[in-house]
Amino acid sequence: MERKSTLEWYYKEYEAPIKVCQMCDMGEYETVEHVMLECKKNAAEKITWDVLIFTQQWPITSCISHKEHQHGSSCNLFPNMTSWTVHGLWPTTLGTIGPNFCNKTWHFHEKEIIDIEPYLIKYWGNIYAEDSRTSLWKHEWLKHGTCAAQLPQLNTQKKYFEKGLEWVVRYDILAVLTKNNIMPSDLETHSVKNIFQAVKDAFGVNPAIDCIYDKNTRQNILSQIKLCFDPSLKLVDCDGIIGFGTHQLGNCPSKGITYPATVSNGDKTYNYPKKLAVAHTRAWDEANSRCNSWICRALVYVYVLTWMTL
Repeated sequence: MERKSTLEWYYKEYEAPIKVCQMCDMGEYETVEHVMLECKKNAAEKITWDVLIFTQQWPITSCISHKEHQHGSSCNLFPNMTSWTVHGLWPTTLGTIGPNFCNKTWHFHEKEIIDIEPYLIKYWGNIYAEDSRTSLWKHEWLKHGTCAAQLPQLNTQKKYFEKGLEWVVRYDILAVLTKNNIMPSDLETHSVKNIFQAVKDAFGVNPAIDCIYDKNTRQNILSQIKLCFDPSLKLVDCDGIIGFGTHQLGNCPSKGITYPATVSNGDKTYNYPKKLAVAHTRAWDEANSRCNSWICRALVYVYVLTWMTL
């Protein structure tokens, strides 16, 4: 195949945001496979970060933190929010924060993700009720997605947000913790070692565990759990990301961590019962046994949990 037509085919197929093939110096009649191999090699050289931090947040903690920092605020805690949700996919250079905002000419366009919005509301929803429905998605795409897009696998809004949906149902923190008898409770406390080990045993890598301090209850509460991926999107240890330098990465104290089940929201109280955690974990097991796609996994959750959230 002629090189020019080969490269045109490559651009059309992968929609590369950077012209990675400009550095290719192939012959006139190289094969598609050869051109792709060279282009992928050049693309890898242009990646400006080391790991992609996949951050999941516990919605109840996010609501507690939001209400504490903004007096009179409220939260979006939808009935179908039965799991941890995505905070973001953050390209990161080890030992630093960022890069961020890698392409200011790429704007956020809701129409590009409109067909997956129902799933985004459930798994990547905006917790802050005062902000628009799309505010979190816009922020994450502009700040982090434009940097993640250095990878062809993540070089559009649709690819970026679908990857978050794929990972949140595959690497299900609620199910992993529940299997280790770590469930939402306002009374029980846990050690960071037990939380860390539960996640590491499930996925085979070192996670990072983050907490916040609730001034009202004077408790350290579980907030976020991070998993790290290299540029090939393979799970790797989070060692080297910004943290407190302990073996259990993150900022949590060694013990006395609460995994909250309740938050007051306006004139209502939102409570996450243990039986819902057990049912959700059962749904995750069923999804793992029968599904290959993230959409299949999400639909299994809906089927199994509908009776719990009516």
